[in-house]
Amino acid sequence: MKRFIMVLTVLMAATGCGKKIPEPENLEAIQEVSNLKAATTVSTVRNLDEDFQVKTFVKGNSVYVECYLKDYGFSETNPKQLATVAVSIDNQKKKNMRTAAFILKDVPNGMHKIKLEILNGAGKTTGLQKEFEVHITSSI
Repeated sequence: MKRFIMVLTVLMAATGCGKKIPEPENLEAIQEVSNLKAATTVSTVRNLDEDFQVKTFVKGNSVYVECYLKDYGFSETNPKQLATVAVSIDNQKKKNMRTAAFILKDVPNGMHKIKLEILNGAGKTTGLQKEFEVHITSSI
């Protein structure tokens, strides 16, 4: 019986280690998000059936954003499916981001409506967009 359990444990460990996890496209932003010790607000706008998913963290006056796209990417190896994220805060366009994870710094205190819209390689809208609200309260 002990042998059977030992063999079963070894087989389970071997099958679990078989898959290669892909490297993130923007390692620096991912590392900053993973280094958060105490995010004041964590919000997730995700549905596995959707083509565009967003995960956000708020810490101090910064909003950490992670985007997951089904049919588009941020690598320039395939310019047809190249994505850009147009970021608007309170209906004012702020910047275009060309990475899946990014940080919006120095967001003023208060409630803010953030809109993310995906543009294709030619800069035209794809119809993919997400809106969410964040509440910034400075801890300083």
